[in-house]
Amino acid sequence: MKTNHNIEEQEAMLRRRFGAEMHFTVPEGYFDALPGKVMSRIDRRNRRRMLFRWAVAAVLAGCVFAGGMFTWKEEQVKLADKADVQYIEDALDYSMIDNMSIASYLTEAE
Repeated sequence: MKTNHNIEEQEAMLRRRFGAEMHFTVPEGYFDALPGKVMSRIDRRNRRRMLFRWAVAAVLAGCVFAGGMFTWKEEQVKLADKADVQYIEDALDYSMIDNMSIASYLTEAE
């Protein structure tokens, strides 16, 4: 832990080496305008973060929607195939054609 005596010695050494004059200057009104500049940068950064979050949410929602549509389309195709098979079976039942007749028609066609 540094004591006040050590800090004073270091300050004295720096003054001897570099002098007591101020080497750095600050433009007029710099510290008056600084809080406004910092707050505007924070506001811009927050807006960018919020925009990024909304963009990520939109992309994820699009992926979920596309996946749901793909799954829904597959289900519709399966239902359509089942409906076609059921229609053919119902038509054959209605026409009262038995399996032996169907087999003979198919073998005669060759």
